[in-house]
Parts: sequence; C-alpha cells; structure tokens
Amino acid sequence: MAMNAPMSAPDDTAPPRRLRRLMRSALWRSAVRGLVAVLAVSAVVVPLAALGWTMVAIFVAVTVGLNVGLWAGRDSGLASLAGAVLMPVVGLIIVLTSDVQIIGPTAGAIALDDIARFPYAGRFRFTDARVAIEFTTSAEGRHGLIWRVGWRVAPIVPGNWTPAEPVRAWAVARISGYGPMDFRTPRGWEQSYRAGVRYVPTAFSPARAAVARALARFDLTAAPGAPLLYWVEEPHAVVVDERNFLAWVMFGGVTTWLFFLIGEALLVPVPPDARRGPPQPGERPRGVEPLSQPAKGGAA
Repeated sequence: MAMNAPMSAPDDTAPPRRLRRLMRSALWRSAVRGLVAVLAVSAVVVPLAALGWTMVAIFVAVTVGLNVGLWAGRDSGLASLAGAVLMPVVGLIIVLTSDVQIIGPTAGAIALDDIARFPYAGRFRFTDARVAIEFTTSAEGRHGLIWRVGWRVAPIVPGNWTPAEPVRAWAVARISGYGPMDFRTPRGWEQSYRAGVRYVPTAFSPARAAVARALARFDLTAAPGAPLLYWVEEPHAVVVDERNFLAWVMFGGVTTWLFFLIGEALLVPVPPDARRGPPQPGERPRGVEPLSQPAKGGAA
C-alpha cells in the first residue's frame, strides 16, 4: 500500500492579506504621531499669525513642521517624506489664510475715541461710528503667485468727525470677495453695523500702503496705532467662523495623513523580512549557518 505523500508545511514567507496590514500597531502609532504633529504645528503657528508676525510664523511653520513630520513618519522613508511635506503645508495654510485676530478679549460697547485703550482686543462694538466711504482709497497687492487683488481702506469715524481730527481706526476690505455675505468685501461699509474685528496685516498685504495713500491724498492724520478692522455685523460670529476654518484645516491635515498611511499599507510591497516577522525562540535566522561541532575523540 502506497504511503501518502507528506503534506507540505504552509509557506510562512507568503505575504499576508493586504487588509491584515491595517491591523498592525506600527500604522496606528504613526497615525497618532501624525495627529500630535498637526496639533503641535497649529499650536505654535496660530498665536504668531494672530499677532501679525507673518515671517516668524512662516519660519516656525517650516522648521517645526519639518521636524515633527519626520518624527511622525519615522517608521519608513516614504512616510518620513510625506510627513516632511504635509506638516509644513498645514502650517503655511494657517499662516497665509489667517487675517483675523481670533485670540484676544472683546472691547464691548465703547466710544470710538476710547479704542486706543484696548490695544489687544480682537472684537469691537462702538456706540457711535460709521465708515467714511467718501475717503476711500485703494491699493493693489498680490494674492498668490498669479493674480493680483485690490484692497480698500476708509476711515472709521464718529458722527461728528471732521477731516481735521485724527483717524482712530480704519476699515479694510478686499475688492474681490467670495460673495455678498463675505465680510472681507466693502459691501457692508454702508451698513450701520458699528462693530468690527481686528484685521491682522500680513507681510504680503498692501493695506498699510492704502492707509498711507489715503493720508496723503485727503490730507488726513492718523492716531498712533490706529487699528485696521473688518466692518462686520456680528464680531463673535466672524471669529467663530475663522476658528472653524482653522479646525477644518487641521482636520484635513490629519485626514490626509491617515489616508496616506492606509494607502502605503495597502499598496507598498512589504519587505520579505517584514513578512516573516521576528525569529521565534529556537528558530535559526535565515542565512545564518550553524556552528560546526568539534569532532569527538582525536589523536592523543
């Protein structure tokens, strides 16, 4: 009777199922490190951007983002490259799109003449104020690398103001906006909102140049430290919307990182050594030959 052929042992070098790679702890450790990296970049960049230190914020976004991105993807070279690109991009998006001071107290209902007493306030409500649109001046600045955008400024003045008095605040707006509800356009200047949020001028904004042009054109004087404001109806709602936008930027960074890790786990081939895993106790590593045993006995 013929003996059955011995059953071959399963090939432990065969690649695991691709979905099984998503259960590896290394992937989820990288995901957590990516989340921490996005939070770290945002935590150091947002205060700098809110203070108007654009160039410092750009430098910090690049350096901190590069370091934490490499740390987040340290498990593989491809992940390190992706982290070194993604984290600085998240920081730069926050810096270049943040032009509203979202950190700071609220001044409350004050007279316009008292605005200098609140140098760190981000939201204002005035008892008597309007935008003097008859003194509007524009300046053109670059928005991105291709197209240019015009900016307008106009004095914010009390009801009994005369051109001989100093301008204590300026309304700033972008000529081309996203629509009628965009608070960055001058469409709301004719409204009696009597409220505003502090505009944070970046290094690429021509708003200061427009103010200088208005002073020279209309022979006006400005009070020292006169702030630039977006003329809005509800300052609190604007600040909340800006914070929500930053939250979406952070969420997009974390989601992009997670999708990259999943794609890398499913699409990038696993090295043969990673498929086998660490050697088991008593198992000889591949490529290591056993030591030759000394011959028993021998010539005396």
